[in-house]
Amino acid sequence: MTAGRLEAASAAIDRANADDPRREGIGAETLPYEVLYSRRMEEWVRLLAPGASEELLLAARAQHVRRWTVPRSTYPEGRSGYLGWRESLKKFHADELARIMGESGYDGASVGKARALLLKKNLAADPEGQTLEDAACLVFLRDEF
Repeated sequence: MTAGRLEAASAAIDRANADDPRREGIGAETLPYEVLYSRRMEEWVRLLAPGASEELLLAARAQHVRRWTVPRSTYPEGRSGYLGWRESLKKFHADELARIMGESGYDGASVGKARALLLKKNLAADPEGQTLEDAACLVFLRDEF
């Protein structure tokens, strides 16, 4: 791992999420919701996969990067509208992460791997993709249910 590059990209994700208008308290601290969510995602990935790749760690951290900027209300009501919103979010999050990773010095192969994780490509055959999904479920069950 290249700690400086990983730290730079993680900090850029936090900066991108810092404008989230929703806030949540954790202990004595109040954080933008998506900053807290991204840290929870990374925490679970590190617990589930102690040797996680940088791409997986960054995909976890960017799972909802700037999500509040694409409100559900901008899509039609109902299941098809919801599914369309979710599909567009995957691409939006993957594009945001690709930009951040590129600015942090990652090569095209690393960016492509992280994008594929967020786009849920080959989920059934990719252990890292499954780890990302497991982390999202665990965050939901522990912190949001």
